[in-house]
Amino acid sequence: MMKSIYGKLICGFLITIIFSFSVSGIIALKSNYDQIDDMAQTELSATSDFIASVINSTDRTKLNDVLSKYSNSTQVNTTIFSPEIGYFTFGKTTMHAPDEKQMQSYYFDENKNGVYGEENNYQTYGSLIEIGDSNAYVYIQKDTSYEKRIFANSAVLILGCVFLSGNLVFLAIADIIVKPITRLTKATKELSKGNYSVRVNYVGDDEISQLNQGFNQMAQQLAKQEEIRQKFISDISHEFQTPLTAIQGFANILKEEDLPKEQRQKYADIILFQSKRLSTLSKNMLQLTLLEREDVELEFTTYSIVEQLDRVISTQENQAILKDIEIQFEQPRKDIMIYGDEQRLEQVWINLISNAIKYTDNGGLVTVSVKKTARDVEVSIEDTGHGMSKEVISHIFERFYREEKARSVEGNGLGLSIVKSIIDLHHGNIDVISQVDVGSTFIVRLPSERKFIDLKDKLSLNRKD
Repeated sequence: MMKSIYGKLICGFLITIIFSFSVSGIIALKSNYDQIDDMAQTELSATSDFIASVINSTDRTKLNDVLSKYSNSTQVNTTIFSPEIGYFTFGKTTMHAPDEKQMQSYYFDENKNGVYGEENNYQTYGSLIEIGDSNAYVYIQKDTSYEKRIFANSAVLILGCVFLSGNLVFLAIADIIVKPITRLTKATKELSKGNYSVRVNYVGDDEISQLNQGFNQMAQQLAKQEEIRQKFISDISHEFQTPLTAIQGFANILKEEDLPKEQRQKYADIILFQSKRLSTLSKNMLQLTLLEREDVELEFTTYSIVEQLDRVISTQENQAILKDIEIQFEQPRKDIMIYGDEQRLEQVWINLISNAIKYTDNGGLVTVSVKKTARDVEVSIEDTGHGMSKEVISHIFERFYREEKARSVEGNGLGLSIVKSIIDLHHGNIDVISQVDVGSTFIVRLPSERKFIDLKDKLSLNRKD
């Protein structure tokens, strides 16, 4: 039981209650007992004065009877000693009364005059009183155990009731607290078994509600990740299966000895092409995996983006010439410097310009422009190609996504995913404007050097905090 939160809560409550009740009970009893003793001492002092007046005002023949009745009615024990009148004791507690020898010593001891004390759980008071022309020593005892016992019993009853009712209330509260945690534990076990559809319902604004909401969000995210994982496995299996099937099929054909040389060369070229496709696919997958890691590090430098774009366009001109496509580079009047990972960003421009050429018909036009705004460095790559619908645009940055009519074009559907990952790592964004059969424009916006450095510093400060 102690291993569960429920058991720990109950044991903690019991320990707290017992300790606090013990401390408060001891303090309350001590305080009450002191008050009872003070009241008893006041009463004993008044009793001594009263007995003195009774002795002086009552006939000696009736004195015995009067004092006996008074002692019995007031629950006090009175003992009187005087050399002239002798030794007398009255009351119900005579067994605790001092004997004559003790009273005689008290009579002649000045330190015993007007002294309060406690003996055998009785409050006592002894003093000399005047009886006519002589003195007598009066020793009065009062039993306070009854009053103390009544208070102690009342205190125990009250504390018992509080303890019982407190336990009942606490058990109900503990049940309210523990039940949602128990449900959450069961849901966590279901989640660990792969049941990502499990959810916990808890209405409220407290910490447990926040915990349950966090769990539901986690389960929802895991379900989404699982869906992405399954889709990724399906997509990658499909992407790998096509070239592998081709390689296997044409490799079997090449085993035939009487195959003409031209056909052998053709099939060998197909195998080579498909193997290169597999190699590119593997490299792109590895690169995308590295880019999506949380600890990926970029090598930031300040360099000319105009020179970089000019260099990339030069590398793509051969591909454009084969399709009679013109590439126009609208250079700005002034050079534009950017702060980023030069190698990664060069890959962005290669992918975007290469795609623009791939999806533009023969004789088309690809326009590249760059400008610096107050906030960003903006690169625009526009083509006069096939264009895309809004539905296609919403999916083009997903891994392995390729429009049906674009599957005839060489590619594996990872290029734009890589582009998006690199731009995100630079805290930039990419927008797409496209119209079917008119063309597409990819607009990349990257933070300027000053803004990016400020952003990087803020992120560093946040990590330190």
